[in-house]
Amino acid sequence: MLPDQEKFHASGLAAQVDHIRNTIKRFDEATLAAAYSIRDAEMRLGEATLTQADAEATWDAACAVAPHAPGIITMLSNLESLPVRIQTVPPELVTDTNIARITDALRFIDNELNNYFADSDTAHLTNALDTGLQSLHQALRRSFGYWQKGRDPETVTADLDLRPGRRGQLTGKLLAALQGWIPGSVAQLRGSLGTGTADKYSDIDICWVVPDQDFTEAADTLGAALSQCTAVLALRADPEFARSAMRRVVFARLHGMPLFWRVDIDIRANSVAADDLHDAGNPDARHEAGWSAPASAIENAIAAIKAASVWPRADCGSGRCDL
Repeated sequence: MLPDQEKFHASGLAAQVDHIRNTIKRFDEATLAAAYSIRDAEMRLGEATLTQADAEATWDAACAVAPHAPGIITMLSNLESLPVRIQTVPPELVTDTNIARITDALRFIDNELNNYFADSDTAHLTNALDTGLQSLHQALRRSFGYWQKGRDPETVTADLDLRPGRRGQLTGKLLAALQGWIPGSVAQLRGSLGTGTADKYSDIDICWVVPDQDFTEAADTLGAALSQCTAVLALRADPEFARSAMRRVVFARLHGMPLFWRVDIDIRANSVAADDLHDAGNPDARHEAGWSAPASAIENAIAAIKAASVWPRADCGSGRCDL
């Protein structure tokens, strides 16, 4: 995997963004000056060096000179934030499928801007600054969803609210979100929750069966699908199935949930839905990178805490607690 700073450039998105920026520079000086005056006013308003009334007056003056000035500066702001968005999502989501989705949205914007400069039809400009920008937002949302960065250690508190009803509400939302994300898919509980043998520490095991033609889309956008319920802290793929064309196993950590309630999703193409051993032991399906050592250490620690909490203590009367 390329370093974070190189993802944006290696994917080809940087070149596409630069092309759009250069196209925007073709607007006349008055239009660009009006757009940049809006940005300057917004910055000064945020710094409390400009009053709300003066900021609104600047906006009105800019729109009088160039009605599309707000759309132009909004577009530029979104283009500037794109590399940050790419670099802050988990690398597992920077896939060819998601890059292609974002590239298509950028290409539409670029084409409509160039069409406007070719024939001066403002419908093309509206398509670029309105429809095109909405399509870009949708592409980013579909690809990456919402992600939650970790907080500073001193502000982290343990969530020990392990009520089964709370977990039940979460699982209901997750199953509905997955099934709604890929039409025709079926998401069901597995493991102890599926068999009714769960305790309050049990994690959430889900089998998500999707139509064969939608398997890649499901695997590449799982994080975004889960983020419909709550922000996603991390995704970790089982290396044994990381290159399988029909099955993936992914472990998710969700914001605001107890650490014990990890969400494990077994994604299967419909044609292998009943095969619990599909691609198990298949070297072609395995990713050579293996497990992340730090992530595995954390998971092992959580498992140890759970075991110490669940297993009965044989002798604590003398101050010695044998497990």
